[in-house]
Formats: sequence, structure tokens, C-alpha cells
Amino acid sequence: MAEGSRTEGVYEFGDFRLLAAQRRLTARSGGAPVELSPKALDTLHFLVQHPGELLDKSKLIAAVWPNVVVEENNLNQVISALRRALGDGSDGRRFIVTVPGRGYQFVAPVREVSDAAPAPPTAAPAVQATPTARKSVAVLPFVNLTGDPAKDYFSDGMAEELIHILARVPGLKVPSRTSSFAYRGRNADVRQIARDLDVGVVLEGSVRSAGERIRVTAQLIDGATGFHLWSENYDRQFGDVFELQDELARAIVRALRLTLDGQTPPQIRHEPPTHDIEAYHLYLRALASPGPTLAGVQSALELLKQALARDPGFARARSAQVSLRAIALVLDIPLPGTLADTQREVLGDLAGDAKAPAATHAALGMIYAAQGKWLLAQREFQVAIAGDDSDPWTFQNYGLHLLGSTGCLRGYLDAALTVHRLAPGSVLADMNLAVAHSVVDENAAAERYASLCLELGVPQTAAPVCDVRSQLALRAGRFDQACDLIIAGLPPQMGDSKGTEAVRGVFAALESGSGAAAAAAALDAVRTRLPADAWSQIMRRRFMLWYTQLGALDQSFEVANESLDHFARSGTIGAAWAFLWMREMLPFRQDARFQALCRRMALFDFWQANGPPDHCELSAGRLVCR
Repeated sequence: MAEGSRTEGVYEFGDFRLLAAQRRLTARSGGAPVELSPKALDTLHFLVQHPGELLDKSKLIAAVWPNVVVEENNLNQVISALRRALGDGSDGRRFIVTVPGRGYQFVAPVREVSDAAPAPPTAAPAVQATPTARKSVAVLPFVNLTGDPAKDYFSDGMAEELIHILARVPGLKVPSRTSSFAYRGRNADVRQIARDLDVGVVLEGSVRSAGERIRVTAQLIDGATGFHLWSENYDRQFGDVFELQDELARAIVRALRLTLDGQTPPQIRHEPPTHDIEAYHLYLRALASPGPTLAGVQSALELLKQALARDPGFARARSAQVSLRAIALVLDIPLPGTLADTQREVLGDLAGDAKAPAATHAALGMIYAAQGKWLLAQREFQVAIAGDDSDPWTFQNYGLHLLGSTGCLRGYLDAALTVHRLAPGSVLADMNLAVAHSVVDENAAAERYASLCLELGVPQTAAPVCDVRSQLALRAGRFDQACDLIIAGLPPQMGDSKGTEAVRGVFAALESGSGAAAAAAALDAVRTRLPADAWSQIMRRRFMLWYTQLGALDQSFEVANESLDHFARSGTIGAAWAFLWMREMLPFRQDARFQALCRRMALFDFWQANGPPDHCELSAGRLVCR
């Protein structure tokens, strides 16, 4: 039974209002949003829950970064950001006071607002939305208010299934999960989200639980005005989740007064993805597993294996399993089996399902690209896009794994821009744009998106952000900065004195124009002693770039062929080769040995069918680059 709306976790202090459930800070007068990072919001939430209490730094760190080891400086930076946002000065006076040697104290009076005006009863007519709002809705990730972070997966699953249901309503535009979930934990104004995603209405929600019962709250917000259109609460048993999703979707359609060709609102007909509720939970937990890391991928695959053991016909779990294996293999994450094993799984799925999800075709496109079957990869990506041109990650993988690798750089950038249009709040979309702009030598745009990645929480040591920023600094003549950025991102196996000294020698030689031979010899010495587990794709490509910039092309081609030998053992040629087409790699491309490398990567058939890479031409069976 639906109940009236209730607002919880709203704190007022000074000129501000913190809506904890929505992870949003606004001005009390006018409701203008105050931009804060997710961790700053978490810190503020903890502080206002303990007004006047002296909180030592270790307690704050444990609350804001649970189960994560972070430095005290992370907390200091967050406190500084909070003070700037609140207009509190560098040392705090009105809100956050530092107690030297002890911690922090929130000194402003705090009032918790526990009740809001009740929503209209169910029988009351819904607020009339604008014409645009009746045709488009973005479903944001539901907020987990169970008090157990391990149940985030269930809140996500509620939103994801609503996206699946609503996307099948004729005449209703619904952005993909990737697009809307990019705003998780972001202190973004709903009106801005609506503008970003080009929708008229935004659906927000939350999930609470007590034993075997759940309470789901959902509300529709007009994207143009920020006003609430509709809000309801639902109390159900966990086992009734599919019925609840159907009921909620029907209520949303009624609230929007969606009509199709002037007729009555369409009926919601939804077949649950599985009738095994435990298999569904395992699937949702797999999607929530951290990645792409070895531990994250292994955990997710094990959960999907358990889900499929309970329901072998669970198509969505099978598709997720196939996509995950493809991603792991092309990213050089070691798993049992080979790429051919995964290919057989995908082809089996396609053979058994004439209406296979577009994601399955995209996964096969990734596999073919990793095998150097470029024309087959192109076909599968095109089928995937034709089947669903709203999925940003199809375009991401198409650009990164096919177009960028084959040297179609403007096409790669266009695909990256499409990803950003479909998922404007995604940090991965921003990261991809930083790489794409740097490859086409549009440095200002690359710098802008790389900086945005940092603002959104990407560590400055993370690849490829540190590599893009380092190369941009090098192009601008900031040699020391370029060197420091790379050294900060080196793996531990190479971060000792000899490794860092060799890298410093590279940048010193580039700055002075002398000493290249000695710098290359120092890199040779590091190569001979670097353990196998340090040779990730990114490290191999860094060495190729460094050697090429030093004019040591013999060593650069040695590393390139060693890389292909390594990948061949798992049936691949590697993935995401766009860096080969950077302007710094021109001497490498102009060397006669590049022809053999391209043939080894089976690139010529693709170029014969689609034309040569940007800034290159085909002449008498050879690729000529300028």
C-alpha cells in the first residue's frame, strides 16, 4: 500500500540545508546547489550528525573512508574544500573549527528537519508535467538508506530494473543505466542532470529495509523547474521485488500521463529477468563488484556463475558474464581459459537468441578486435549500435578498441564525444575524451578533461590520466612536471631509486637534447631486472614511447614485439592501440619495421576496406605516414 511521502535526514545550519538522502547541499534561500565532492558531502554529513562534538581525525577518516587506508592529508583537503564552499575561511570560525593536535568540531547550531508536508494521496491527480517531461525520464541510482553499504547493489538493482521496464514503453525516452548512474554521489542539481541527459523528468528514490521487508520511496521531479510532480512510498517483502518494480513503473507512467498517439496510457508488460530471486540478487551483487581489477573481475564472475547455476536461462546474467570475460581478456587481466573460450560462449548466446542484447554483439566486437579480426569487429559493433544507439559503452568500446587502434583518430574522437553526450556525468567518459583529444593533438581540450577527471576523484597517479597530463606537460615544455607526474604513477616494482633515476634521465635528455644514448641504456638496465608482474600494458607502452622519443627505435620495436608475443599466449594482439598514432610516435611509424608490425596485427585488410589511418596513405601495399 502506498503511503504519504516523508523527508528524513535534512539538516539546516547557517545559510545552508543538507539533504543527506539525496547527497545534496543547497542554500536555504532559493535552494541553489553548492558544489561539493562526494567525500566532502560524506564528511559534512558526519559533522552535522555530531554538532559541538570534538571529533578526532581517525574517527572522521574511519567514518568517511570505511575499510580504506588513506592518508590524513586526504581529510585535510576535504575540510579545506568544505570551508571554501561554506565561506568559512581557511581556519574556520562559523562552522568547522580545528582543535590543534586533536581534530575538528562543527560549532554552528544544527537543526534536523524530520517531517515535510505529506504528498497528495494516491487517488489525487498527478501534477501535470510539461510536454517534454511526458516523453522522457532519467532514473537515478536509488539511495541506500538501510545503513548497510553492502546492500548498495539492491538499491542499484531497483533503479536498473525500472530503466529496463520504462525503456520498453512506446514513446518514452529513458537514458541508459550508464548515463544516469554516472551521477551517483554527485552533488548535482536535478535541473542540470535533466539538461545533461536531455530529459524532462528525473526519478529519484531510496530503499530502506527491516528484516525481510523493504520500503521504497520514489519521486518524480520536473527537470525544468525542480518541482516535485509525484511521490510515493511502498512497503513490500524482499521476495515481492519484481511485482513492486512493475507497480512502480505503472505508477510512473500514470503520473506522467504518458499517451501514445492520443490514446490511453500504455500497459506495462514486463517479464522478470529471472523467477529465482536469489539468482537475481547474485546478479546484482556481481554488477556491483569493484573493477576492472583481478579481484573484482574474479568476484563478479563467481557470483554470475552461482546465479546461472540456479537459473541457466538467466539471459541477462549470461550476457554480463560474457561481457566481463571479454573486458578482462582485452585489458590483460588473467583469467582461466582463453579468448577463444569466451568467443565460443558469445557465439553460443547469439545462436540461441535471435534478439540477443546489443551488449552481446558489442562484447563480440571487443573479442574480434583483440584478435585482430578488425572487419568482423566492425560488423559486430555496427550491429550493436543499430540495435541500441543509446548505450554509451558500445560507442566507448567501438572507439577505443577499433577506431583508435586502427588509426581512425577523428572517428575515435567522434565516438568519445558521443559517449560523453550519452553519459555526460561519467568520469570514464571524461577520461576517454582526455585520451582521444591528446591523440589528435588537441591539447587544451585534453587538459580540460584530464583536470575534470581529477575533480571527480580520479587519483592523479592513475593511468591513463597521469600519462595524458605528463605528455601534455612535455609538449608545453614543462619537463620537470612531466617527469614528476609519471614517476608518481610508477608501479612499486619500478618505483625504487634505479627506476625513478632512469625515468628522470629520459626527461632530462629530452629537455637538454643530449644524453639520449645514456638514458636509453638506463632504461635497458631497468628492463632486464623488472619482474614479469610489472609489465602491464601501460608500462610496455610507456617504454615504447620513451625509447621512441630518445631515438632508440631498436629497443622500442623489441618491446612492441615482446608485447605481441605476450598477448599471443592468450590468443590476442592486445587492445586499445591508439597511442601508436600519437605525433610523438611518428619516427616509430616511419621506420621500415612498422610495416611488419602492422601485418602482424592484421591491420592492412581493414585499411584496404575502410581507407588508411589519419595522416597516412597506402602506396604499393605499404603504409606511408607523415
